[in-house]
Amino acid sequence: MKTEDTKKTLIVCITGDIDYFDTETIDCLDRYFSVLRKYDIKGTFFITAKAAEEYPERVEHIMKHNHVVEGHGDVHQSFYESVPVQTERLKAMKKTFSALFDVDIKGFRAPYYEHNTNTYPAVENAGLTYDCSKTRFEIAFKAIPFVQKRYMYTKTYPCIKPVLKCVAIVYNAYYHSPRVPYRITQNVVEFPTLGISDYTLIEDPHGPLFRPKDAEKIGNIWIECLTSQISGGGGVMTIQAHPGRVSPAYVDSLEYFIRNALQRGVTFSTPGELRENFVD
Repeated sequence: MKTEDTKKTLIVCITGDIDYFDTETIDCLDRYFSVLRKYDIKGTFFITAKAAEEYPERVEHIMKHNHVVEGHGDVHQSFYESVPVQTERLKAMKKTFSALFDVDIKGFRAPYYEHNTNTYPAVENAGLTYDCSKTRFEIAFKAIPFVQKRYMYTKTYPCIKPVLKCVAIVYNAYYHSPRVPYRITQNVVEFPTLGISDYTLIEDPHGPLFRPKDAEKIGNIWIECLTSQISGGGGVMTIQAHPGRVSPAYVDSLEYFIRNALQRGVTFSTPGELRENFVD
C-alpha cells in the first residue's frame, strides 16, 4: 500500500517495546502472537540491544513467527545526548542485531519516548530510515485532572469530548505529530505513536489502573481514538501494546481492538512496510 493512500484511509500498526525480556517469555510471546495470527497481522517489536544479547532465542522466536524486529536503543535509557553520542549508541545497537541475527535494523523508538531534536539526525546518521519516538493524541485523556483516572467512563464524557479533542489538536500541532507519517529528516520518516499505551491504562499511578477483568475497556478506549482519527480523515495509527504487560492477562484488550478495528474497515500494516512505499 502506498503511503499516500493513508491520507484517505486509516492504517493501523501494532507495535510493542521490549526493554529487558524480563517478562516477555516464550509463553507470553506465543499468547500475544496467537491474537495477531488469528487476524493475519504482523507486529513490530522494538527491542534493546542489551535485551537481544541476553535473550537471543526470544528474538529469534519473534522472527520465526514472521514479525518485525527493530531497535529500542543500545540500553533502555533516554536519548538526550549530543548528535555524535546518540549516533554512536544507535550504530552500536544496529551492530548488535547485525552480528547476532544478520538483521539490518531500519526503525527506532526511543526508550520511554524520551528523546530530543538531536535524535532525528542521529537516526539518519546511523542509517535508520524511520522513527516512532513521537506521540500523538486523538482525544486528550492523559494529564487532564479527573479525566485521566476515568477516561471515557464518566457521565460527563459526551459533554467534554469536544474540548478534549481540541486539546489534542493543539498538542499534535505543537509537537508536530500529524495523523500521517512525514519526513523528519531527508531520509527518516516519522510515525507518531498513539500516546495512550497499555502502560497509561494499566500501571500509570495517575491512570485508571485497569485490572485484567477490564481488558475490553482498554480495547474500547483505543477504538474510541481510532474512530476519532477515521472521522478526522484517516492516516496511520501506531499502537503501543507491550507484550510483557498485555500478555497474557490483558491480551483480550488487543483482540477486542483488532476485531472492532477490522469491523470499521481499517487495514493493518507495519511502519517498515509503509516506509518502503513512502511518498511525500
